[in-house]
Amino acid sequence: MVPSAVTLDDEARAELQALADIHRLRTPRVLDGRQGVHALVDGVEILNFASNDYLGLAGDPRLVDAAKASLDLEGSGAGASRLIIGNHREHIELEREVANWLGVEAVQLFNSGYAANTGVLTALLREGDVVFSDELNHASIVDGCRLSRAQIAVYKHCDLGDLERLLTLHGGRRRIVVTETVFSMDGDVVDIESFSQLARRHGAYLIVDEAHAIGVMGADGRGVCERGADIVIGTFGKALGSFGAFAATTRAIADLLWNRARPLIFSTGLPPHVAAATRRAVEIARGSEGNDRRASLRAAIAQFRAALPSAGGHPSVPIASWVIGDDARTAALGRQLFANRLLVGAVRPPTVPVGTARLRISFSASHERGDVARLIETTQRVLAE
Repeated sequence: MVPSAVTLDDEARAELQALADIHRLRTPRVLDGRQGVHALVDGVEILNFASNDYLGLAGDPRLVDAAKASLDLEGSGAGASRLIIGNHREHIELEREVANWLGVEAVQLFNSGYAANTGVLTALLREGDVVFSDELNHASIVDGCRLSRAQIAVYKHCDLGDLERLLTLHGGRRRIVVTETVFSMDGDVVDIESFSQLARRHGAYLIVDEAHAIGVMGADGRGVCERGADIVIGTFGKALGSFGAFAATTRAIADLLWNRARPLIFSTGLPPHVAAATRRAVEIARGSEGNDRRASLRAAIAQFRAALPSAGGHPSVPIASWVIGDDARTAALGRQLFANRLLVGAVRPPTVPVGTARLRISFSASHERGDVARLIETTQRVLAE
């Protein structure tokens, strides 16, 4: 008897329905116009507390002007991978600017944070090595560890004791500890100095992902880890309001990435106008205006936390995490907030562990006191209903 044919489309529909049944179906909203704290989403004017545009630079006209000037001179695309003919002067100038800002020997650009993490980890690790990874690390780190074919030792979240236990247990040709510094879903911060000292004591190297710290934390926005890591991964699509990512490290490691990092070798280079806009963003973020924006951001965070101190997250981080637990209730709360013209992330598994679905609130330097007051009042009311 020949079984009835089931198409890929049939299977896709069944999987989508299964996700909908457990309140985990994801459907994107539509943004019209520029990214900002006031935005038009799905045709509704909302107050935006879901974006990672921490310094409010994504819609800044100076970045637009830098991109326009580059487009006029250099066109819209890089044309090829950077190792073929796509290595534009704009890429080189951006790498120099970031290296100077962070005080490192060299910076290597990648097309995204995902590409940077998978590229760096697979370039430096191989079979016979051991990588020690925080249990809540970003999916790009998890995938980079898996693709590297190294042995993976997962330690409890931010737990120095558990990491030391694993470092004592597992030997290898090369051992690398990898962690985020600011965790994007919990808003907590690693004690990076202690992690660095522990790694050194056990002869291991340290790679840190500063995606949610670059531009936001540290002196002149240089991030949490100003010293102590062998490689710092950062992104331009959050506080810097642009796109792309980088690995900041030594000259030798940066040169090795040219030869070993597959997402770099086999991808067309970033469009030159994106690099030009990003360089302008770095100039703003590292200067006095960047300090002013970080002060405004800290004021918004402090206002919210003074009213709702039970929200999760470190008080210096522009991320507040309100764990609800139940997927259906979290999704419903997100819809209620949107009905009140507030956009807040309703985050469910697999982005966060099962049973920890949450409202993720993120702040921008562009949020005014009245914006935050409205968020506080509405959130309190919706949670109480």
